[in-house]
Amino acid sequence: ATVSANGVATAIAQNTTTITATDLITAFSGSTGLTVGPNNALTFYVALNGNDNFNGTLPVPGGNNVDGPFATFDHARSVVQSLNKAGLTQVFVQFRAGSYFLSAPVQFSSADSGSPSVAIIYENYPNEVPVISGGVQITNWTNTSGNTWSLSLDPAKYQYFEQLFFNGQRRFRPRANGGTYLRNAGPVYVGSRSPSCNIQVGNQWECFDRFHYNSGDINPNLNSPARDIEIDNFEKWTMAKMRLQSVDDVNHIAYLTGPTAQDALNHGFINGHRYLVENVKDALNQPGTWFLDRSATPWTLTYLAQIGEDLSNAQVIIPQLPQLVVANNLSHVTFKGLTFSHDNWVVPAAGHLSVQAEPSVTAAVSFTNSSNITFDSDIIAHTGGWGIDFVGDNTANSASNQVLNSMLYDIGTGGIRIGKTVSKNDTDANVPQFNTIQNNVVAGFGRVLPAGTGTGIWIGDSHDNLVTHNEVFDGYNGGIGVCVPTTASCQGLSNSGGAFNNVVSYNLVYQLGLGVTDDMGCIYLATEAATGNKVLNNRCHDVMHATEDPDGYGGNGIYIDSTTHGVLVQNNLVYRVSQAGLQNTIGAQSPTDAPNIIQNNIFAYSLQGTLVHGGGSPVSALYFSFHNNLVYFDKGSIQKRGYWYCWNTACSSIYDFAGNAYWNTNGMLATLPNAFFVTNANGGIIQNYSFAGWQGIGEDPGGVVADPHFTNPIYPADDFSLKDTSVANQVGFVPFDTNSPGRTSKVLNPPAVPAGFPLTLLNPTTDY
Repeated sequence: ATVSANGVATAIAQNTTTITATDLITAFSGSTGLTVGPNNALTFYVALNGNDNFNGTLPVPGGNNVDGPFATFDHARSVVQSLNKAGLTQVFVQFRAGSYFLSAPVQFSSADSGSPSVAIIYENYPNEVPVISGGVQITNWTNTSGNTWSLSLDPAKYQYFEQLFFNGQRRFRPRANGGTYLRNAGPVYVGSRSPSCNIQVGNQWECFDRFHYNSGDINPNLNSPARDIEIDNFEKWTMAKMRLQSVDDVNHIAYLTGPTAQDALNHGFINGHRYLVENVKDALNQPGTWFLDRSATPWTLTYLAQIGEDLSNAQVIIPQLPQLVVANNLSHVTFKGLTFSHDNWVVPAAGHLSVQAEPSVTAAVSFTNSSNITFDSDIIAHTGGWGIDFVGDNTANSASNQVLNSMLYDIGTGGIRIGKTVSKNDTDANVPQFNTIQNNVVAGFGRVLPAGTGTGIWIGDSHDNLVTHNEVFDGYNGGIGVCVPTTASCQGLSNSGGAFNNVVSYNLVYQLGLGVTDDMGCIYLATEAATGNKVLNNRCHDVMHATEDPDGYGGNGIYIDSTTHGVLVQNNLVYRVSQAGLQNTIGAQSPTDAPNIIQNNIFAYSLQGTLVHGGGSPVSALYFSFHNNLVYFDKGSIQKRGYWYCWNTACSSIYDFAGNAYWNTNGMLATLPNAFFVTNANGGIIQNYSFAGWQGIGEDPGGVVADPHFTNPIYPADDFSLKDTSVANQVGFVPFDTNSPGRTSKVLNPPAVPAGFPLTLLNPTTDY
């Protein structure tokens, strides 16, 4: 039978029947419509001037009101889903340039999948930039006075939002105290226990839904709806984002709508720690800030323009959708050359309890139980939550996915997430595995939630993943993280084998922390008893913890946390970090546990100490091997004093140092009487040694005190290649290419991202 073009177009528009490749070929052969390419490929188009009643067969509307592009992403998806793909090898959906503002998240299911023989590809039209947005553009601003612009928003038509973007750049809400940090005056204690006051301290109970503030720090008559005001509370390694409920200015107590994490040691309102009061109407006085007043209907949105800004012709976008793309059980689909922006993650009514890796925060683009998904040459920008994730739900896994050649910047929380934190129902059959993250750049992350310990790229309960040749920088906590300390599968104690066989290699990771948070590293592992994890050939530099805090700590290079063991750390270059080049917190707990092997690395310019390690096994077990490394410094020490415990055992039997070269640029290291030390009891007496004395008790046989003769390690050259006169061969150090880490191609380069919090930066010339 003859199939007409009009018939096919009608069927596509109404989704009333299955359209076969033969139908399409017959209907459009010899016309300007859809054609089947040489590889049995079909192409549909989406354009701003398209129409979902068109057949999607042309990149521009035809003259017959039938041929032409679709108008929406979701309609194109439904057409591809309904297509009988017999005889096809590829189906393309190409998006023309412009911003596609979604009315709902695009939902993919197993019915939208391709197969090993049929690739489905959603991509940009050649040389054009389509933006898939979860926001809306708002117009009709009124210039009320000077640089003040405002407009009304009907709450029946708009969702509450906490982010705003002006001409492609994030703008922030007003903060009290000129946006500088305040210091809380400590927890509130009460005489009886309650759900929010649940930690006993002496004969009282510490509360986590309130805190003492210093007189004058919080205005009791804040001209804002109280619950729209947020308290950014900087805890030990997290930043809880809580909502203010009321203020008692007599007793100087701020009450919140819910409690933060109830842990008196690490969370809550630690005396002297920093906080910010955000979204305060009375503080709206800085150009480039905005405030949404929800105290009356309609809402009023006010923006203070910067010099040269004219809102009558600006693109102002407010996020509206919690996520942009959500997929379940999808497979064999590629997304290429697309930009995804403007998810609407907001702080819950009871506040956000920040925990390591921020597992409760959604991703703008999310794949659950999805496999063989390729995300190639895409951009994710301007998010409130995570950028993209691949997770499981204990029923299937997310396997063999790839994020390649992509750019993520101006990210509210973290960039790329593989898996989540541990569930007792995890098994090796249903956790993410065999995924590849390669040649991406993640920049300007943590702009809303700055903590997480490795949220540029993060791997949870997931195994056999490769994270290689990425560039991660300008984030307020760690760069690349693998799992979190738990008592479940990261130790291999649940039904899953944990986060094993993950390789983090050839990544360039730098400019982290920036004085905003504590306890981080360029590369962080808390894989516990999981085996086969490797950290190879990475370059890490300029990590700065919150040095202004009285208890600020933890700007590390490579950070092996908790009882993690069996990790190989080799051929890495680490320099200019505010605490230690390497932190190995505890380590092996059994004589049968494999040690962490730290071999053939360069550690330079660690401000407090090259190594922090200790708290080892109370049994005679080797858990830390430090061989053939080059250590170079001018401040701090080789070993940062801390919990280096030898448990009444010879330290040389637990900490295996051998064949390392040490050099302090002042040249006196060899003769200093206290350059090296050990402890012979559980946190007991420190015994100091010169290098010769240290070797005399069995430490570091084959080690030397000698200048490694780097070519030019001084900032800004940062050239750690070795001269021919180097002592490297003498200690068995094998030179490696210190410039090989990072992206192998840089087609996409992120713009500078405005700072999300006040920064405390160290001078690379004088402070390290």
